[in-house]
Amino acid sequence: MNTAPAWTMRAAEAADVEPVAELRAVVLRPDLERLGRYDEHRVRRRLRDSFSTRWTSIVLVDGAFAGSVTVRPAERGGRLLEHFYLAPQHQGRGLGSAVLRRVLAAADAVGDPVRLDVLQGSPARRLYERHGFIPESEDPIDVRLLRPAAVGRLQSRVVLWSAGELRARDVVEAACEALVAGLDGPALATLAACPYGEADIAVEDLLPPALDELGLTFRPPGSKGVEAVFLRALAGRLLAGEVTPRELARAAHRCFGHDFEPAEPLALLDDDYGILGCTDRSEADIDAEVWAEARRLTAHVASVVSVGSVGP
Repeated sequence: MNTAPAWTMRAAEAADVEPVAELRAVVLRPDLERLGRYDEHRVRRRLRDSFSTRWTSIVLVDGAFAGSVTVRPAERGGRLLEHFYLAPQHQGRGLGSAVLRRVLAAADAVGDPVRLDVLQGSPARRLYERHGFIPESEDPIDVRLLRPAAVGRLQSRVVLWSAGELRARDVVEAACEALVAGLDGPALATLAACPYGEADIAVEDLLPPALDELGLTFRPPGSKGVEAVFLRALAGRLLAGEVTPRELARAAHRCFGHDFEPAEPLALLDDDYGILGCTDRSEADIDAEVWAEARRLTAHVASVVSVGSVGP
């Protein structure tokens, strides 16, 4: 099994445009030549014309330039993933999947669908389809892929279920939503077909293969990093309109007390709700702070620049 090298991401700078343009020309050349569309000037110019330091992140391996990824607001809502390139020497080592998972986790945290274009016949399409992307439309040159928001909702439901915040039937319902959104796979279909009366027993065994089909991960209680993932899933419920600010603060306080540092701001805000009327702060003031903390928690998922904002 290939293991991704140690890597980091940083915000793009103006000086990055030429290295990214050159990498684009190298990475896309085989597919563009196959399609009869390669032009050494145009392939670089199109990158320069659309390059944005606001939405682009640079991938670093051992501190050196290794690739780029851009995530910007899509015209139809959600996010548009583009200019995702890795230097040839870093391909085939799991780095592409690792970067993609981080980018998608940021979208999942706020319930955004993700769209992208891939060249016809490109092997990159297999990578995207392994992570829940499905064809939306195509022409002789490009295939337009969509990763529905239902994929992220399924991941969040699994995290919340494993922590006891949701029922097993909620996971089954999320699997059904994923099928309705156009995702497919035998394991996902089996999970979606699980009778509610059997869900409490069956879901734990049905989940791993269904999640694997979508490039998602099952984190059982007690596994490394699961507390942070669970806290972000809780925060995501507020951004999705599923709970109120007060309910989020109460849930974080109940689940973590004052013993988990990332949840401490929400636990303290829950305390503040309990003394309303004894201070000069209003419920709306505390609500606004909970909203801000939920946004901070979900934005922390990835080092890429967050897209848009959610809130009242």
